[in-house]
Amino acid sequence: AIAHFPMSQWRKLLTRHAENSPDLLNYAPDAAGYFPLRVEIANYLGLSRAVRCTPEQIIIVNGSQQALDLMARLVLDPGDWVAMEDPGYLGARHCFMGQFAQIQPIPVNSAGLDVSALSSYQQFKLVYVTPSHQFPTGVTMSLSQRIALLQWAEQTNTLIIEDDYDSEYRYESQPIPALQGMDRAQSVIYIGTFSKILFPSLRIGYLVVPPDWIPIVSKAKWLCDRFCPILEQYALTDWIKLGHFDRHIRRMRSLYNLRRQALIKAFEQYFGDRVTIIGAKAGMHVMVRIATRLSDELVIQKAAAEGLGLISARGYYLQPQRQGEFIFGYGQLSEELIEEGIFRLSQILKD
Repeated sequence: AIAHFPMSQWRKLLTRHAENSPDLLNYAPDAAGYFPLRVEIANYLGLSRAVRCTPEQIIIVNGSQQALDLMARLVLDPGDWVAMEDPGYLGARHCFMGQFAQIQPIPVNSAGLDVSALSSYQQFKLVYVTPSHQFPTGVTMSLSQRIALLQWAEQTNTLIIEDDYDSEYRYESQPIPALQGMDRAQSVIYIGTFSKILFPSLRIGYLVVPPDWIPIVSKAKWLCDRFCPILEQYALTDWIKLGHFDRHIRRMRSLYNLRRQALIKAFEQYFGDRVTIIGAKAGMHVMVRIATRLSDELVIQKAAAEGLGLISARGYYLQPQRQGEFIFGYGQLSEELIEEGIFRLSQILKD
């Protein structure tokens, strides 16, 4: 919901540093990022996600996608096996396949990644998970599954990439601590981003790496692009330090919750027991199973004819799955538009 971002506050911070920071015109001294920003991120993660790290362990990157690309290049050799949630995030899958890795889909159930299934396969180089808000199902990995995954990773010497892309937006319970904060074997690389929770064109994300990884990841970042744009890093540091970040998260959590409730209410009103809503307790989207005889392609085609945009979940699976699963994002839509859209969809699928 970028229309609700307080752009005037952000503009003031950018202007202040543009006018008073002559070093903006030179190379940044550290490829890992502006150190005061890394201090603020470390403090924030410790309080909000129980992540245990020093500022030195944080590497600033151009969004979570660069974080995934960097780690794929550093870790994977052609033919290495990667375990991925199925369904799962396409951006991660493409990064791993770009290094000619072999992808093994691991089923996702109501408790997240099915950790018990990992032992059925060959040795993995890494496993990629979105435990706080699984993409795209939206389920949260249970505490018992998190412990089991960490124990398995330690026993098999497997690296875990934990993508925590929007854990700030949780509505019905407190977040479970991040895997990274529970890790005792330095098995976890933690990824976060501001692009998702502030606005998309702010290409600032971060990696939290174990101490032994700091030199090599910093050098890899330098080789890719030297450093991330420094003006935005200065502004974001102040944004967090002055409390704007926390206030914005609170405002947006309330707004998204209203839109989430409008979506659920509309499905209940117009579809009844014909739908199953999955992962509705967090994030900015839900996955919905709709009982219909129509193919996903035909549903999307009919919806488009009525001015509705739908996304099928089928493309996020590596293994063939049932028809009728769709992803509904509600972040940018008002409650009125959400209700109207679900009503019109119900008329399309009236069969």
